[in-house]
Amino acid sequence: MNRRPAAPFALALALALTIGGCSSSEPTGPTATSPDAPVLQPGSPGEPNTPLSGTSAVATPKVTHNDADVTFLQDMIVHHAQAIVMSDPVKGRLEDTQVSGIARRIRAEQKPEMKGMASTLTSRGEKVPIEAKNPTPGSRAGHSKHAKMPGMATQEQLDALSSAKGADVDRLYLDLMTKHHEGALTMCKTPGDKGSDERTSELGDEITVVQQKQIDQMKAMRKRL
Repeated sequence: MNRRPAAPFALALALALTIGGCSSSEPTGPTATSPDAPVLQPGSPGEPNTPLSGTSAVATPKVTHNDADVTFLQDMIVHHAQAIVMSDPVKGRLEDTQVSGIARRIRAEQKPEMKGMASTLTSRGEKVPIEAKNPTPGSRAGHSKHAKMPGMATQEQLDALSSAKGADVDRLYLDLMTKHHEGALTMCKTPGDKGSDERTSELGDEITVVQQKQIDQMKAMRKRL
């Protein structure tokens, strides 16, 4: 009678249970914590399992993050803060419903992301930018300090946005936020190129996907206006 081959994980589990269930008054071999103890690594679907022993069976510690990861999180908090600075003052002043909608989404998305990045920095004992707690004052005060950060608006541009009237508010907001998002895409290359933390790299990828889509949307809106 033919039997279907067991799935790799199920086979590994069965072997583990069989070995664990054997009882004897004498030792049967190396302990599970010994570098010489054989370990069965489940193979990929359709692939055989691989027996590991010696140092191959011992988990190798790896660096969780480096300076590039820390700098990215700190800078992205400041960068997000300015997006909020641009989005908050235009509430109730944007005439186009689509522009108003994307401004609300940007505020709604970036505030939680700032909190998450701040929490990560805190858990690692790293400095958290003041903008994480109070985006507006911190961002305005720090423009000269962070002027070289990609996509950052100048104080003059923010003042122009605050004083704009009518449809000019929508157009200027789209111009500034599109440039701001494009700067974020440049910054998001850092974790993948220089960082070592997988979660930070994934965050950079997520920001890239979301903001690239918003850039495309804002360019289409600007063309229409």
